[in-house]
Amino acid sequence: MAIKPLSPKKQQKIDVIMQRAVTAHQAGDLLNAERGYRKVLKDAPQFAEALHFLGLARFQRGDVDGGAQYINQAIAIDNHNPLYYYNLGNVQKARNKPVLAIQAHTQALKLNPDYYQAAANLGGIYKELGQLDEAMEQFNNALRINPQDAFACNNLGTVYRQRDNNEQAEHYYRLAIQLQPQYAEAFSNLGILLRDRGNLIEAERFCRQAIELVPDNTELWVNLGSVLAKLWRLQAANDCYRRALALSPNNAKALAAYGNALREQGDIDGAIKLLIKSKASDQFDSNYWDCLLFTINYNFSTSQAAALKYSLQYDESLQAHLTELGISPTEHQSSNTVKDRLKIGFVSPDFCVHSCAYFLLPLLSNLNHDRFEVFCYATVERPDEMTARFQALADHWHNALGQINQDLASTIKNDGIDILIDLAGHTKGNRLPVFAMKPAPVQATWLGYPNTTGLRNMDYRLVDAMSDPDGISDNSPDNFPEKSDVFHTEKLLRLPHGFLCFQPLTAMPEVSALPALENGYITFGCMNNFSKVTNQVLDLWAQLLQQVPNSRLLLKAKQLADDDTCARVMVYFQNHGIDAARITLHRQLPSCDDHFAQYHHIDIGLDPFPYNGTTTTCEAMWMGVPVVCLNGDRHAGRVGASLLTHAGLPQLIATDTEHYLYIIKELISDLDKLAKLRADLRNTLQTSDLCNDQQFTTDMEAAFHNMWRAFTT
Repeated sequence: MAIKPLSPKKQQKIDVIMQRAVTAHQAGDLLNAERGYRKVLKDAPQFAEALHFLGLARFQRGDVDGGAQYINQAIAIDNHNPLYYYNLGNVQKARNKPVLAIQAHTQALKLNPDYYQAAANLGGIYKELGQLDEAMEQFNNALRINPQDAFACNNLGTVYRQRDNNEQAEHYYRLAIQLQPQYAEAFSNLGILLRDRGNLIEAERFCRQAIELVPDNTELWVNLGSVLAKLWRLQAANDCYRRALALSPNNAKALAAYGNALREQGDIDGAIKLLIKSKASDQFDSNYWDCLLFTINYNFSTSQAAALKYSLQYDESLQAHLTELGISPTEHQSSNTVKDRLKIGFVSPDFCVHSCAYFLLPLLSNLNHDRFEVFCYATVERPDEMTARFQALADHWHNALGQINQDLASTIKNDGIDILIDLAGHTKGNRLPVFAMKPAPVQATWLGYPNTTGLRNMDYRLVDAMSDPDGISDNSPDNFPEKSDVFHTEKLLRLPHGFLCFQPLTAMPEVSALPALENGYITFGCMNNFSKVTNQVLDLWAQLLQQVPNSRLLLKAKQLADDDTCARVMVYFQNHGIDAARITLHRQLPSCDDHFAQYHHIDIGLDPFPYNGTTTTCEAMWMGVPVVCLNGDRHAGRVGASLLTHAGLPQLIATDTEHYLYIIKELISDLDKLAKLRADLRNTLQTSDLCNDQQFTTDMEAAFHNMWRAFTT
């Protein structure tokens, strides 16, 4: 039925009301604007423009569903106005309907190919969905239409950042700032990019400029804090996080960052409380789970059962996220196929100069390539000479940095990988979501993380009988009532000669004479990550210094670049009656030679707990320094026992703190005997299972075949 035209008088009245409503709308008076639009629609219910603006007003007042309803009614009447589709796209995005938002913005661009705001917003939606090629196309389209669009420049920089093209990212962030000198987000984004590229001084400057522009923005304070944390100005970083939380007390990013900083300072209980509180929603957040699960390993009071519970919650959240994305794990049908050459894939961000390289290099250097075809999927942020060394050892090298999880899973599946090995666990740069998609029929985790991944689709975890006992043994502490298997989603596969094999990455200095013979006093030392040096550890070491008069303690860690952390440590020992002159603190040293030279000053190494050292323990022994460890109730606290057992030094494993002190006092009771132990220690190590790369590789190859056999039978 045709719409009856309005009389000129009524049309004039409607035009006046409409103009007043639009004027109120432009002035931000949404309530009166909405009243005006409704008056117009009472007399002219098919007035598309009034319906559109009413929908926009409802949206701006927080009624996103009502906004979508009215704008859709306007489009039903007039489907040739690109503005309607543009605003509908914004409403649908706010309704968390990205597909509908994409459709609306795409239609706006069809009607007006030069609608750069629609192109920029469309790019933003694609960016949030991880569809980076489409995002880049639309941001470039926006800049083609309007080269002065700072918003598109900033976002294009972020897409290049996600693609790990840092040079182009920096170019577009700087261009955004040039186009809009008050653009705080672009300043902050540039600061974070420079932080990750190691240019920390300039990074701090740009982050501070962002805060000067918008001092009450929570995220900007968090970003500045993250730069200061990289500079190891931890107390200043914490001040930033507290400022952020004062602005937004429940901000997940601020809580998590503050928690991570507390972990670096050894306040594990405080870190875990903040990390648990930082869970903002039921939406999957990989960074949240990785931070929480990794930090739990440092904690005395978190039981293995509780750690497993959190790990299972991670997998549950991840699987729900994959389902939302329409991704189902690949189902692999077993067969009786016998393969002469298995395809083994290794996934890691640490194919570089990294602690994991000491233990990965012996395996990749010795694998039989007639029986195993080696694929490396590398997500290395800063490739170095060790990266090239690993690349030369692989049959196939795939740089997966910047590749989204779905695409990497497809690559692995298309490569036909038989056994896929995770080398990172819940550490930075991991690709556990790829393993959740099950791109390979057999999947295992090894080396990089001291606990279960929690993934139902991770089949195995490679350990040994010392690191993860199969029930009670004579060496198990009283608080180890159950076998390790019950605390893992993976099947534990125990290697017979140890799950680690150590090989120095470079030539290391010769072993020095026992320093105590020249000094006239004993020097204890620890050069572990200071997150492992909790108050319980400091308590025991203070007790040791009290019981060994005139002894010294040398501590080296990157966290000791923070003056406040150093001051806290010194006060801690002074409160236990230890003179400050007996404590030496070193920050990270300029070179490896400087680092190794510190062992020339240490008589006995002290292993922290409940999270033992690994690479540091091996380095110390290689430099002739015996390391005393406290055997714990889980893998992180039993790595030291595994290393010492397979190095042929079980006498250095303590069952409790009293035994820890006893072993140390026995060692220092006979300096000639200690000096001989030091002189022989490197040779002891070289001839032990811990450094037997051929035996270790044979064990790993057998493990690979056993995994495959179990799948095919």
